[in-house]
Amino acid sequence: MTIYKITNITNFAGKREVKFNSPLDIEYVDAMMKKTIVVKPGETIFLQISSLPLSVHRLRVKRLISVVEVGATELQKTIDAAKPAVPKKESVEEAEKKVAIAAKKKSGKKYHEEETPDSE
Repeated sequence: MTIYKITNITNFAGKREVKFNSPLDIEYVDAMMKKTIVVKPGETIFLQISSLPLSVHRLRVKRLISVVEVGATELQKTIDAAKPAVPKKESVEEAEKKVAIAAKKKSGKKYHEEETPDSE
């Protein structure tokens, strides 16, 4: 089984072209079942299949899609890049400091209780 990266490039076609910014249907057979994938303009899909189906060859000849054979490492890099970054957990003390600073800013006082000048 080979992994193919298929990109719909109809968004780069001329505005007068018939298929400008149009979604494309890719039909393939998987486990004796005919399946169809709709690829939107500018969208990239990865398809793991033994050989390219005829619908993909037709679209490639018409220059509506770009097809690149990729390896497992490049696929894994793409999947990792698509995952959202996990935010760093902050400690309770840091959270309390942020709340205290925000409360001081909202109070609008010119001097805080620790910084008040002595009245003599």
